[in-house]
Amino acid sequence: MTPAKKTTTDNEEESGIHRRRVPRRTFKAPVGVLMDGKYVVQRAYQLGEGGMMVDCKSRKLVAGKNLVLNFFLPDGSIVMVRGIVRAVVPAKDGQPERYGLEFLNLEFQSKRAIRNFVAAASREDGHSTTTSLF
Repeated sequence: MTPAKKTTTDNEEESGIHRRRVPRRTFKAPVGVLMDGKYVVQRAYQLGEGGMMVDCKSRKLVAGKNLVLNFFLPDGSIVMVRGIVRAVVPAKDGQPERYGLEFLNLEFQSKRAIRNFVAAASREDGHSTTTSLF
């Protein structure tokens, strides 16, 4: 038996949708971003234990750029983690350009806290937060 052929669009491949390995949850909160010796506060849109989606209105980010992030989870714990820009999502429909960031050295306690935050969404909303691997 031959597996079904994957069908994707160029936009899906470019946005990194199919590279996600863990589920994410909507997370609208301020995030501190340290890059090239400058610290700015930006807005997060999604969060998962593998990374997050943010905008960065003060400057353009490029794929492969390293940075340091810090933010508070709803339970009050602070997360400080190194990251790298993995995807750039172009601005459209009045939304600013957004960036997919991968966490590089997330501590165990922070990973567990993020996992619990994401899992709570499926319990509260009554649906799964699972994302496609392909």
